[in-house]
Amino acid sequence: MDFDKIKELMDNENQDDLELPISLENIKESNMPIAKIRKTMKGEIAIQLVAIVIFFTYPFLIEMYELPRAVYLIFMFITSLMTLGYLAKMIWFLRRTSNVKQQTKETILSFIHDIKLTMEVYKTGIIAGSLLLPVSVAAIFMGAVKFGPDRFTEWFLLQMPTSIFFLVLLGYLISCVLIYYITVIWADKLYGVHVRKLEEILAQMEE
Repeated sequence: MDFDKIKELMDNENQDDLELPISLENIKESNMPIAKIRKTMKGEIAIQLVAIVIFFTYPFLIEMYELPRAVYLIFMFITSLMTLGYLAKMIWFLRRTSNVKQQTKETILSFIHDIKLTMEVYKTGIIAGSLLLPVSVAAIFMGAVKFGPDRFTEWFLLQMPTSIFFLVLLGYLISCVLIYYITVIWADKLYGVHVRKLEEILAQMEE
């Protein structure tokens, strides 16, 4: 009998046994961030839908001047359409990734690719929404009767001195930038950390 050959075969089998659990452990670890991303996304969809209903209901619960109410509803309608667009993208993503039990390198890679595309749509929607949201907020706070005279109409029609106009424009741009960056940071905390974890697991599986 060739004892050296038998020993070599046994060593190879032992090596395979050592590698298999590592791969299985990576697969199990990958399931956790995927599940967290899906759970977070479902919660965000529900919150966004409730928020849209609240935003459209609010101006009918308070007394507002006519122009601010009309501007608010128009801008919120446009913002809501954009919001529903990326929510539809999120729902499509959840349906596409509903079978999270089949964890392979290919499915994890596909998941990472899809979530990144979905987040790009999300950020694009936020950029557009950040340009409209300050106007809606101004309509609520400057056009409500309980806050005094209708200052929104003057602001919206730019009936103000040039110096005040540039201050208003600067404040508008700053608010847009703040809304965008706050949302991007928030999205990274919700999804980005889990995506990076998946990329680390995928890198370990490929080694």
